[in-house]
Amino acid sequence: MPVTSPTLVPRPPLLPLVLPRAPLVLPTPLPKLDRYPGRMDNRRDLQREIEDLSDEENELEDANLAIRNRGFQWLIPIGRHTTQLEEKNEAEDDSEGSDTGQSNGAPSINEDGEENDESGPDLDASMEDMDEEVE
Repeated sequence: MPVTSPTLVPRPPLLPLVLPRAPLVLPTPLPKLDRYPGRMDNRRDLQREIEDLSDEENELEDANLAIRNRGFQWLIPIGRHTTQLEEKNEAEDDSEGSDTGQSNGAPSINEDGEENDESGPDLDASMEDMDEEVE
């Protein structure tokens, strides 16, 4: 007895297939033989690769900087009372205030040939100078 079906599509099997289908083996074409097999610059875009590499390096530097500066503004280290950012700002303020009163010129030399530093009194004025040549 012939079995007739209303469509040309076969009915699904009663038991599903458990194994995956075997891969189809198709012939792959051989690569073109290059006249100069050692030359890769014909196929590679070196400028694009250099730009990609520099972009990756910049991303890595940014990530390392973010790791190093984590908590710089809000984290208070153990044993301290201020954050690192506040300490940095205070150090900058202190250095700006102390630089204004100092002169960056060379110390002057008096008539005896000794240097005069005008920032304070000469503390070794009462001591004997041992560097003088004795005649």
